[in-house]
Amino acid sequence: MSRRVTRSGFTLFELLLVMLLLVIIYGLFMQNFVFENDPYEEDVKLERLNLYLLESISKRKAKVSLKCVEDCSECHVLLDGIDTNKTISLFDKEFEPTAYKYDGKRLDRITYDDYYKDEYKREKVCFDYSVYPNGSADKVVLEYQNKVYLLENYMEEGRVFASLDEASDYLDEKQLEAKGR
Repeated sequence: MSRRVTRSGFTLFELLLVMLLLVIIYGLFMQNFVFENDPYEEDVKLERLNLYLLESISKRKAKVSLKCVEDCSECHVLLDGIDTNKTISLFDKEFEPTAYKYDGKRLDRITYDDYYKDEYKREKVCFDYSVYPNGSADKVVLEYQNKVYLLENYMEEGRVFASLDEASDYLDEKQLEAKGR
């Protein structure tokens, strides 16, 4: 009489082989799926900067600021004044932007205070822009690469003008409309 041995499980080799196949399949096919993009990894355009930052607020309920430093090729993203260690690139190294504020009568050039990343590292700020938790945003006219960008309404894309005079005329017209109401 012979004894029959019945198998009731898998061998270690078979289990390892199945796991290896699953890892290979995952590596081949799952890398094409995007589960949730970090909004800071997107390519940000100047005319959509306010909408980009507003989207960040809706997820985080904080003041979101963008501080572009030194040669303006690197912009730090801050939440409530705290550096998130995320950076985006808005500007080329060769072209430094010039920012203006509109006081109701004319455009005045903005100068920014230095940015202290920590107590030992001070950087020159060439552009600073913020969107606040209540939905408001800084009103800035930005001259960059022969174009002028008006970032004024936090809910719409910024306007693009051919010259600083054209942007100033537009703001003057809006000022007159507001007084006429």
